[in-house]
Amino acid sequence: MQMRFLPSIITALTALTLTSCSTTTAEQYEATALTSYSWQVKYANDLTSQPQPRIETFANTSILNRNGLKPPGAVVGPDDRGLWWPTLPPRPSVDEVEQRKKSPEEAGKPELVKDVKYFPDLWSG
Repeated sequence: MQMRFLPSIITALTALTLTSCSTTTAEQYEATALTSYSWQVKYANDLTSQPQPRIETFANTSILNRNGLKPPGAVVGPDDRGLWWPTLPPRPSVDEVEQRKKSPEEAGKPELVKDVKYFPDLWSG
């Protein structure tokens, strides 16, 4: 007999929850992006045929961009997307690359990877 009232209670609680929610309208936007450079090296038993080589990341640098303004430490920019870039990190030495190699792997050449991560920020003011 108590099970009959369960759907009615759930409906009432749902309606109460929905009517207590409020909607916030964002009036301003803040554009934020993290620009970075990283040195990466691929390692594999056979770099020419192994589809998923192991990737090691060495030194990296990054800068947080906000609203197109030049952030402290930026050395390049703004680029065609309005982004500023940090200094290049130091390239890994041959010894550093060799130290991370596991037997019987071979190491690829260090590659400089340029990356951007965007963060959509909304705030009302």
